[in-house]
Amino acid sequence: MHDMRQPVAYLRKSKVTSDRHVSWDVQESEIRAMATRAGDAEALIFLSDWGRSGRGEKTRFRPDYLRLRRMIEADEVSVLYAYSLSRLSRSLGEYASLAELCREHSVRVRLAKEGEFDYSSASGRFTVGILALLAQMEAELAQERARDTIAIRRARGDHVGSAGFGQKLVKGRLRDEPKEDLEPLEAAYREARSFAGAARILNAAGVRSKQGKAWSQTTLSRTLRREAPAAVDRLVERGVRQRGSFALSRLLRCPCGNVMTGRATSHTTKYGSYGPYISYQCYRGRYEPDHPRPYMVSERDVLPWVQAEVARLEIPATSVSMTEDPLARDRLVARRQRVIDNYEDGLIDKTERDRKLVEIGDELERTGSAERVMAVPAIDWSWDPDTINQVLRSVFDAIVLGTDLRPIRADWAVPEWRAA
Repeated sequence: MHDMRQPVAYLRKSKVTSDRHVSWDVQESEIRAMATRAGDAEALIFLSDWGRSGRGEKTRFRPDYLRLRRMIEADEVSVLYAYSLSRLSRSLGEYASLAELCREHSVRVRLAKEGEFDYSSASGRFTVGILALLAQMEAELAQERARDTIAIRRARGDHVGSAGFGQKLVKGRLRDEPKEDLEPLEAAYREARSFAGAARILNAAGVRSKQGKAWSQTTLSRTLRREAPAAVDRLVERGVRQRGSFALSRLLRCPCGNVMTGRATSHTTKYGSYGPYISYQCYRGRYEPDHPRPYMVSERDVLPWVQAEVARLEIPATSVSMTEDPLARDRLVARRQRVIDNYEDGLIDKTERDRKLVEIGDELERTGSAERVMAVPAIDWSWDPDTINQVLRSVFDAIVLGTDLRPIRADWAVPEWRAA
């Protein structure tokens, strides 16, 4: 309902640095001041994608930005507040799409730096277009400068990247740092006999990495394998980890916000083999002592709720359907990401990048059209997990879990598809 709409503030910064002019405190204080003047301060909702890029091709990695767009489409937003246009996006195309969406749903956009624009007028669209182009150019120039700097450093033999444990960088060259000791890391690994367990021990003891951060399984594994390979013995595993596909892959959200990862494990004892046992876990919970417990849930404890939620599906006759190749879209998305990565690594130029992205975009559009020609059949839960997952991810954006790791909410791709 129109009278139920609320003002929403969006904050973003590419990565956390000492740069104060776009810090969280600066953005929040400016936005609150604007909202206070407009009488929106008490009802203001804050969304943020901290440490996320605003480039157009990175939009899919900004979950709160995508949530913002869904809220606007559902007529839940009255005013959109942001510190500046560049905080919303660094892409002209993406910002134009957002501005048009706001115009269609009568959402005013108020920016602390640029003010408020009337996107319905020709002059307003012109002004916004110029500012968006400047934001996009600034991002591209920063990327070019970063690539040029790395190329220069490599050409003169500098070390590119962070120094390893027990080392430090001096004028671009690695030097040994004898004050750092690997013994606490090796002792924790010997005690836990796993990298995840050793990371928990180190974090609980207050031992931090060279960067002053908590240890993760990956960081500890890389450090010990590089600096003390002899200490990394072969563990005797109680179960055999199996690779596989999962019906709820990329859907379950931990209370901490992370996407849960699927695991298929079988156990072999003297009485026989058991499994596979399907579960989903938040990997942050494996090595962060303060992470809420539990951090792992069995698929059989979640699936009945998901099945009941799917039973509420009521959609028009033309919607997502099965295709001859259910993974075609995923492969195209992965291919698009590889093109972007190759461009950012300097392996292809901008012209080649744009040509390939246009080709992939056309294929994605054709795939999307082919997938929307028939009604979605009722899910047969005996289908293979990949096929079930394809349909579920067409229906849901996410399934949010509570602190007991039981589902509390499903974020529908199209809210109108859910029957009351």
